[in-house]
Amino acid sequence: MAKLDLYRDFLQYLIDEGLTEFGAVIPKQMVYDLLGVEVPATGTQRQFNEIALTELAAIDYVRNHLLNEGKYLAGTTTGYRVLLPSENAMQVESYISQADKKLARALRLSRNTPKPADNLRDEQQEARVLMRQEGIRERFGNV
Repeated sequence: MAKLDLYRDFLQYLIDEGLTEFGAVIPKQMVYDLLGVEVPATGTQRQFNEIALTELAAIDYVRNHLLNEGKYLAGTTTGYRVLLPSENAMQVESYISQADKKLARALRLSRNTPKPADNLRDEQQEARVLMRQEGIRERFGNV
């Protein structure tokens, strides 16, 4: 079975069982079972990395689907939970903060990169970063 089909089936099962509704909890073991992943008691680092990547890819697929419904699938110590609408603001703030930090890093890298003889491209790049930062602040306030 192709991975995309596996992720679609995984999502469909969660939908059918009501596990994509606000407040729903998805135990980690259920995720493993639905994905056909067996977690060994002992194994190599590579095995555990592959398990983690499989889990994360499937959860990311579900998370992206839920974002279109105004829902966020958050990780917990025992699995995952669909945040309540009142909790979404916290996740939005987190996304904004992450974006602002990445833009600040981009600006720092751009400003500190040695300039070529024709530095027009670098100035345009810096201007785009500054405009995006300003756009975030205008839309969401200074976070």
